[in-house]
Amino acid sequence: SVAAICLQWRAVLSVENPLRSIVLIADDFGLSPAVDAGILELVENGRLSGFGCLTQLPRWFDAAKTLDQMRIETSGVQVGLHLNLSQGFGGSWHRPLPLLISGAYVGLLPRDRIRESLRIQWHRFTQALGRVPDYVDGHQHVHQLPVVRDCMLELLAEEAARPWVRITAPITAPKPAIKGWMIAHLGAETMRQQAQRQGLKTNAAFAGVYGFDQSQNGYAHLMGEWLGAAPENTVIMCHPGHFANTTTDDPIAPARAEELGFLISPEFGDLLCAHDCRIAKPAF
Repeated sequence: SVAAICLQWRAVLSVENPLRSIVLIADDFGLSPAVDAGILELVENGRLSGFGCLTQLPRWFDAAKTLDQMRIETSGVQVGLHLNLSQGFGGSWHRPLPLLISGAYVGLLPRDRIRESLRIQWHRFTQALGRVPDYVDGHQHVHQLPVVRDCMLELLAEEAARPWVRITAPITAPKPAIKGWMIAHLGAETMRQQAQRQGLKTNAAFAGVYGFDQSQNGYAHLMGEWLGAAPENTVIMCHPGHFANTTTDDPIAPARAEELGFLISPEFGDLLCAHDCRIAKPAF
């Protein structure tokens, strides 16, 4: 294939022009069988650096068993905790995202409820997998909000855990779309500063934000822009999954299938090669 030839050629030139490492992270493992299957297909084909887990749904423990069956622990792929406070998975406490954001900034979020929810999600992860997560982030990026980030960092200190923390600071060029800019300005730099003061590692740059409104070709175009602008060790977020009927729990199901279709394709390998990039473990 074009990608194989390109990689062989780059190996010859690797001393002078090494490949840039890209950290490709999938969100939402545990949400549904369709999402889990899409993520694990990418893992099997070497197309992910890691994936984050939603642990609140009743199906979480069954989903976690598939990771043992696939020997994820020996695959080199990282497994993170994808903290949720904005959707009521498993009947859990939550607030719709707009109310969560506004409540965070006017001091109306119930700190005890948030602390309890994060602790439950953490313990469900460790109970199912027998270890702490490699990294922590948030469903709809809630982990960076005021109050939420404090509760999360308190939990990590209590557990004496040192996962890396995903920061939403967008790559500098091309200029981030308004959605990416807004997400970052809801707490990215403060989250970074607080995490680093606690001795936790963070990523320097972030990409993957869009409106979940692209065809496979449109998503490929966006990925090309992100890869072209991404510095070493940029975290790129993705949301792959096999097609399933759209539900209130997963309104972006059609977009998941478009993402998976591209990420599993030879064309993605060619695109990585064209931009001198490789999918790799984080090296923050």
